[in-house]
Amino acid sequence: MSDRRNVLFILADQLQAFALSCMGHAQIQTPNIDALAAGGALFRNAYVEFPVCTQYRGVLMTGCFGSESGVTEFAMGPDPETKCLADRLTDQGVWTSYVGKWHLYEFFDMAVKPEQRCGFDRFVGYQSYNDYLTGIRFWDENETCREFVGGHRTKATADIAIERMREIPDDRDFAMFVSFMSPHYPLQPDPGFEAMYRGVDIDLRDNVRPPAQVFTPTYSPQSPQPIENDPNFHRYGSSLGLFWQQYAAMVGQLDREAGRLLDELESLGHLDDTLVIFTSDHGEMGGSHGFMNKGLWQEESSRVPMIVRSPGAPTGATIDTPVSAGVDILPTLLDWYGAPAEPTASGQSIAPMLASGKNGDHHPIFSEMGSGNDWTMIRDGRWKYVAGRDTGEPIALHDLDADPFELDNLVGDVAEPELAAVRVKLEDWRRDVGLGASK
Repeated sequence: MSDRRNVLFILADQLQAFALSCMGHAQIQTPNIDALAAGGALFRNAYVEFPVCTQYRGVLMTGCFGSESGVTEFAMGPDPETKCLADRLTDQGVWTSYVGKWHLYEFFDMAVKPEQRCGFDRFVGYQSYNDYLTGIRFWDENETCREFVGGHRTKATADIAIERMREIPDDRDFAMFVSFMSPHYPLQPDPGFEAMYRGVDIDLRDNVRPPAQVFTPTYSPQSPQPIENDPNFHRYGSSLGLFWQQYAAMVGQLDREAGRLLDELESLGHLDDTLVIFTSDHGEMGGSHGFMNKGLWQEESSRVPMIVRSPGAPTGATIDTPVSAGVDILPTLLDWYGAPAEPTASGQSIAPMLASGKNGDHHPIFSEMGSGNDWTMIRDGRWKYVAGRDTGEPIALHDLDADPFELDNLVGDVAEPELAAVRVKLEDWRRDVGLGASK
């Protein structure tokens, strides 16, 4: 490994942890992501701290939980005076760059204002526009708009990222964040990938139940009403089987573009001096427990894929220790750059596990949700315990070793001493982030 220290952080959007072949789905083909896992470490139990788009990004940028930073609703962002992730990397002399979907402070198809960029040196992206085939516009750091007509947003994101990689000064360590919108709805895959899965009976999880509504309308752009008038509705309508065909195609296309980024990294001679992290801002329920989308504590929503390739570390590692895909990123990157630990950060570096390629000690995992679907969650060992965000009242308890599909709610069945230790940890966390004690 050279003396260079670089980072490539690849962020998917609404990618379910179980929708990759390296995570056990035999039908969804993800050869590039699988190869990344084979060359690094696959964290099988990674969770997000706020399983929705904006709030997760607030966690990632601040290194703090949503209730600590105040980023708890859509169209919010960190206080402009907050020293964010990119600021801390800049302090280490790192060239920082961001490409793609942002979705902090604003909705809609628009530029990201300079004061909203959380300290990134170079920036080209957009706030939030849920269409892959039209309105493909990216604004650079000068707020100059570049439009892609007749293309696909997923490919355009990778195209720009590759251009930006080639512009990085040879004498600067870099940290590039590439934020894809895929496979977030609306499902509009490239025709080639769509054809790959047409007619394929995609295997569904054992907890899938028919949802009340499969199709999700979009807010930006606004879907026509009734939803039957939305052209995207006709791609899969109320069919969960067709949804999963389209979703698999979107995942496959994302895999291709992630592979292009890794190929370019190698072409530029940086593969062996770059820490590569691949994860998602949240998952996709996909019909599990009768729900679609995200914002829930269940595994399909709060658990995400996370793969890390660390130069010089063991390859092909599978790590089952639960980790956080948000708050753990800042301390891990500071560790990578040899910087002092940040005392205000809420996470824990995963560098020791990367170095050993084995499970390690880690604090419990916490997550939360507001926006009318209020809950707080702890994952501690085999236990997942959920309590109301405002009330602290018990909602669910699952033994994930015995019940990986969360079909048996044990809240009223487990002896109090066994539950008490986990419950106290969640109560302490709630106090620490300002939510108050559980009842």
